Parts: sequence; C-alpha cells; structure tokens
Amino acid sequence: MFSGNYNFFDYKYNISGYTGQDYGGIAQNIYLFGSIALLIVLLLSLRKISKEKVLTIVRIVGIFMTLLYICKTTWESIYDIKLSGGFNAGLLPFDTCSIVMLACLIAGFGKGKIKTMAECWLTTGSVVGGIATMLYLNAFKYYPFFSFGAFYSMIWHFIMVFIGLLLIVTNYVELKYKNVLLGFLFHLIISLIIIPIDFIFNFDFMLYHNLGGIPIFENIATKFTQMNIQIINPIMMLILYFVSFNFIYVMSLIIKSINNKQQ
Repeated sequence: MFSGNYNFFDYKYNISGYTGQDYGGIAQNIYLFGSIALLIVLLLSLRKISKEKVLTIVRIVGIFMTLLYICKTTWESIYDIKLSGGFNAGLLPFDTCSIVMLACLIAGFGKGKIKTMAECWLTTGSVVGGIATMLYLNAFKYYPFFSFGAFYSMIWHFIMVFIGLLLIVTNYVELKYKNVLLGFLFHLIISLIIIPIDFIFNFDFMLYHNLGGIPIFENIATKFTQMNIQIINPIMMLILYFVSFNFIYVMSLIIKSINNKQQ
C-alpha cells in the first residue's frame, strides 16, 4: 500500500509519487473483502426489522449521501478552481452512481409511482453499480487508500450495495420481475435527461457518449463515433444496463431463497 508523504485531504494532483499503486492491489482486496464481511453482518442483523425502520434507514442514507456529496464537491471544487480557475462540470451529480442519492431521497420522502420506481431502482441499478465499482475502485487510480478521495468512493459504493440489498432481504420491495422493469423505467427517465446533456456538451455522464471504461464496448463505441453514428452508443449502453438489472434480479432470488431457509 502507498505510504508517501501526503495529507488525508490532499487533492490527487498534490499527492507526490502516487501513480495508482493501490489500484487492483492489496488496498483493493482489503476494501473488497472488508466490505463483503460488513455487508453480511449488517444484512443478517437487519433482515427482520420492520418496514418502518427500513424507511427510516433509507431516509437517513439519502440525507447522509447528499451531505457527503456536497462536502466532496466543495472540497474538490476548491482545488479545481485554484488549479484551473473554474468549476469542473464533471463533478455534477449526473453519473450513474449519483442516482442513488436522488433515489434514496425519493424512496424515503416521496409518494406514489415515482417512490415505487425509486425503490425498485435501489434494488437493481444501485446494487449492480455499486458491485461493479467495488470490484475495481477507480478512485484508487488517483487516490491512495488512506485519503479522503478514496474514502469517499469506498463509502459511497458500499452504501449503494447495502441499501439495495437491505430492501431485498427485508422484503421491503417485493421480489417480482415487474419491479426490475419499474427500476429500469426510473433509470430510463433519468437517462432521457442525461443523454442530450452528454451529446450537447460532449460529456460522458452515465457512459452514454463514449461508454468510458467498459472493456470491449468502449472500443466499439469509439468506432461508432468515428463512423459518425455515435447515436448507437447510448442505445448499446441502455441494453447493457437492462442486462445488468436482470442479473441483479437473479442474484436477489438467490438471496431471498437463503433468507427464507434461515427463518
């Protein structure tokens, strides 16, 4: 693990000698196995709590993640403004993993169909997004394990997985395939807002423009862009999202089966 001379709150460009040494190494394994162990303990301890208590947890998580995001964005913006003289638009909460903040607030304080869709997204999109990032935490490419930048990402993506699985193991969200579709509908509504932003301003929020970082598919997206048919990129990404939502549904069936055997 990296042990250079730096402060916990140092910005990535100010951490001398760090070139991503903790990415995919010991630090990554400590985080991954530690998170799995903590998830097991928390979910086994909370699996029989009432729906009222689950709702309270969702509300607390929504508020906490909002405050955490504000703190992180303020911290990073201070450095960005000092270094470049302007706000980094990439910090806007339009990434896939940022949806959990909005979904928790809607699921915790909303009503009606939109509340149901947000709950369903938490049990699908939130879990798959959190797991995918936890497996290889990109923050370690820029921040060593013992840093605010890394801790923010570690906490954020752990919560994404935890809150979704909590709704599943407590049966807060019923295990029905229609809920996968409702969760994807929530994702699709947000996507219809993000896709134009990506193409107008040349961003890659939710990976709809370039499919950045996705093996094989990123190269395919690049070729489509070169052929001037990049409109296929968001369609391809939406298909990948839908497939991943179905994967989480299968996993949730397994979790439900194990939970029933323990009761």
